[in-house]
Amino acid sequence: MGKRDSSLTRVKPVFDYLLEHDSTGGSWLAQLLAMPSGVSRQSIARCSPLTQHRWAPREQKLKPPRDLLRWLVEHLPPQPKDAFSDSETGRKRAALSLRDRDTIHEALGYLDQSALRSKVWYVLEGPSQPDIYLATDDFLVVVEGKRTESGPTTHTKWMPVRHQMLRHIDAAFEVRGSKAVLGFFIVEGEPPDSCLVPPAWLTAAAATVSPDVLASSLPHRSQPERDELAKAFIGVTTWQRVCAELGVPTTVLIDEIPDFIA
Repeated sequence: MGKRDSSLTRVKPVFDYLLEHDSTGGSWLAQLLAMPSGVSRQSIARCSPLTQHRWAPREQKLKPPRDLLRWLVEHLPPQPKDAFSDSETGRKRAALSLRDRDTIHEALGYLDQSALRSKVWYVLEGPSQPDIYLATDDFLVVVEGKRTESGPTTHTKWMPVRHQMLRHIDAAFEVRGSKAVLGFFIVEGEPPDSCLVPPAWLTAAAATVSPDVLASSLPHRSQPERDELAKAFIGVTTWQRVCAELGVPTTVLIDEIPDFIA
C-alpha cells in the first residue's frame, strides 16, 4: 500500500486505458498474454471478447478451495501460545493446532455445509484477490501487479509456504468451469532496459513452479492437478513492456498517489 501502491499507480491507469480504447480486449488481450516469460508456457493464438473484468477499486475475490480448508483443519501445526487470542475463535484454533479430534470433527462438519463463510474460526484461509481478473468464453486470467516489491508473497498466516500466484490460480480453478486458467505477474522494470524482467523476478517465477513449492503450496491437490496448475502460470512481464507493446502512453503511469487519496 502507501503512496506508490501498484493497484492505483499501475494497475488501474493501465487497464482503464486499455479498456477505454477497446472494451472487448480484442486488440490487446492475446498480445498481453504473449508477453510473460520465465517459465515454459503455452501458446495463446487468439482470445474471444472479454465477458468480465475486475481491478481496483473493485477487485475480484475468489474463495479458497474447500479441500484446502479441510486440509488446514486436519494439519494445522502447533503454534506459539501468543498466536491465538483469548476469544472463542482463538480457543477453537488453538485446539485445532493441538490436534483435538472433537474440534477437528466439528470444523469439518461446518466445512461440509453448502455455504462457505469467511472470518469464522474453522476457515483458515480467506479469499484470494488478484489485482486483475479477466474472463472470456475461453480463459480466466488472474494477474498480480507489483511495483516496489522485489518478489511475491510466499506464505499466509497459517501456511509457511503458500505462493501468491499459486493461491490465485488454485482459487480460480474452483470457478473456471470449462475455461483455461492463466496467471502471471506484471512487475516494475529496471533501467537501462525496463522492458526486460528483472533477474530476481525470473528467479521467483522459476521457484513458483518448482516441485517443492507446488507440493507445499498445494497440499490438497493430487500430483496431476499440481502439474495442471503449474502450466497455468505463464510467467512475468513488466509494466514498461505492457505500455510499449500495447500503445499505452507512459504518461498514464502515476508516480505517487496524492495525499488526499493515499
